[in-house]
Amino acid sequence: MTRVLIADDSAIVRAMLGQVIGDDNNFEIVGMAENGKHAVEMCLDLKPELVIMDINMPILNGIDAIAQIMEKHPTAIVAFTTEDTAEIGYKCLDAGAIDVVQKPNLATMDRQKIENFCKKLEVIADAYKKHKLTPGTLRNIYYAQSLTKEIIREKTQIHAEQSRCPYSILAVGASTGGPIAIQKLLSDLGPSFPLPIIITQHIDEMFDTQFAKWLSNKTGQNVTTAIDGETLRPGHVYLAPSRKHLKLQYKNHCEYVVALDDSEEVHFLKPAVDKMFSSCARIVGSKTIAVLLTGMGQDGAAGMKEIHDAGGYTIAESERTCVIYGMPKAAVELNGVHRVEDLDVIGEVIRQTVGAPRE
Repeated sequence: MTRVLIADDSAIVRAMLGQVIGDDNNFEIVGMAENGKHAVEMCLDLKPELVIMDINMPILNGIDAIAQIMEKHPTAIVAFTTEDTAEIGYKCLDAGAIDVVQKPNLATMDRQKIENFCKKLEVIADAYKKHKLTPGTLRNIYYAQSLTKEIIREKTQIHAEQSRCPYSILAVGASTGGPIAIQKLLSDLGPSFPLPIIITQHIDEMFDTQFAKWLSNKTGQNVTTAIDGETLRPGHVYLAPSRKHLKLQYKNHCEYVVALDDSEEVHFLKPAVDKMFSSCARIVGSKTIAVLLTGMGQDGAAGMKEIHDAGGYTIAESERTCVIYGMPKAAVELNGVHRVEDLDVIGEVIRQTVGAPRE
């Protein structure tokens, strides 16, 4: 059972969250704090395993409270934001929060949404406890070796032109824990990285534009939210917008165009990594480098397998560095991964693969 502390200046929100989470047998509510100062004090006293933290609170705000908790008693922290705090929400990640999510409207959540919400909190807490309690040398890291396969393709103009090109696209997928992992990867690749980079991160509405700005500021990369019909340019990073799948269309001479897709959710997700990866396998083929980072569930695994079988190069983040080893593990189990690496070396592996000079 996970011990939970709720920090929010609204007594109504505290009561509703306490009821929703407390009704789940996997959680025990050990305390409720009405401001950041009390949250820090209660963390030191009660030793919770998961903290749900509001941002705008009196006496001490959520961002500073997160920083103090992570310094004094490191704990899994999920930050709640609203529309007026979305821009500063990413500062919570800098302070040490595992995830930043839109504060749910508890009054209108149906049973399925409540179960999904609680399941996400449970996975985050369990993953954090595992990382804190299990020595790194004892964790299992799964390395997948690709099998040599004969890949049969149609000899179309697209593939004929692609055969004269080096790698053309870097595609990255992530979910829970992804913002910090993506920040690390982009920083390691550096602003001179020669390929266009497309990214699907599972993200709530209202966060996509702020996520792009935050990544640009933190990494020095040119990061924007993808626009339907725009041509991908080397050295630019394109994020899938919330509520749209990011796919590609072929232009000419190894140029590709963003095609935003408003079709149904995949794995109850939109945008979905599988949609992006599958598009890369079909349109870019063997000229794709695909990376699957931390996240719960299996989104991206099937699409990565398609890229792998099309002759592209696939990399999964290791269990050792994943916040949640769900999506990468699923890809490994499908035999869709050429290489499994810790997050801190993936950037260098990719730079060597494309022959990019060090910064």
